[in-house]
Amino acid sequence: MLLGRNDACHCGSGKKYKHCHLGSDSRAGAVESGSNERAGEGEIRRILRDDFGFTDLEAYRRWVRDVRPRLSPTPELVKKLSPDRVDCRAFWRVCEELFGIDPVHNVVVAPEVGELPYAVETQIDANRMNLRLAKSFAITAFLEENAHRRLRVLEVGPGFGSLKSFIEAETDHEYFAVDVLPRFDGVVEATSEGNIPRNFVDVARGTFSYVVSTNVLQHFSARQRTQCYVDAHTLLRDQGLWIFNLLVDTAKLAPRARDRNGNAWCDHYGQFTEIPKLAALHDEVGKIFRILYVTQRYDGVCNFVCQKRG
Repeated sequence: MLLGRNDACHCGSGKKYKHCHLGSDSRAGAVESGSNERAGEGEIRRILRDDFGFTDLEAYRRWVRDVRPRLSPTPELVKKLSPDRVDCRAFWRVCEELFGIDPVHNVVVAPEVGELPYAVETQIDANRMNLRLAKSFAITAFLEENAHRRLRVLEVGPGFGSLKSFIEAETDHEYFAVDVLPRFDGVVEATSEGNIPRNFVDVARGTFSYVVSTNVLQHFSARQRTQCYVDAHTLLRDQGLWIFNLLVDTAKLAPRARDRNGNAWCDHYGQFTEIPKLAALHDEVGKIFRILYVTQRYDGVCNFVCQKRG
């Protein structure tokens, strides 16, 4: 979506673009360009294999253990595979090719209490892990509240379909999904920018009771994240719920995750995305949603439950 200076800002604040996000978008290189200007599979694979040495999952595990603890993010490192510079669909295709069925969950999380008791090697493992995460934030409880009603649910980033399986087995809701790497029938493929396709948003506006995203927004740039909020707001009915989780910048983050300016970053296979501070994230989301509550897990991941204002 290319905005003119006098258009309404994409964040939903009601201000003109020039008086709101134009400056920050420009600094982030966020003026949207055609997908042909984004790095594709060949360049992404070259960077991962040649620049980072990520030939397989074990090589990445060694990097996490031996290199990452001594590495402070730099502008050059961040820019290399930024979600705003690569084809996001191609990035995850290459990751799955190099690292396996569910690359992020194949690397255990910290601290030790959060380590997975099993390797994520099959679709069943991935679904079990993702449903466990959704239940840990009580996301499934919201879907169960009106389980007897035929409400429309959109999941952003369904992975292997754990929430789909739960919804179809435990509720009467109608399930829809958008993902950069669709793994089962009926999932709408995201754009190369990683966003929900415009035609989907236009056709389905105001029809969903729930828009849910678990364990996905930490892979987004600030621009992608903002667009996701706007799209969720557009797709939801009045009083509908936007539920998502995201790692936030708190004292729990390791010092190595910060650059020289103190900004915090997380990495997944060489792709660095900024970790927002909780107060800034709260203000960002609160511009267009009523934030019902926020819960925080032991590792700094926060779950937001937001309602579209009627």
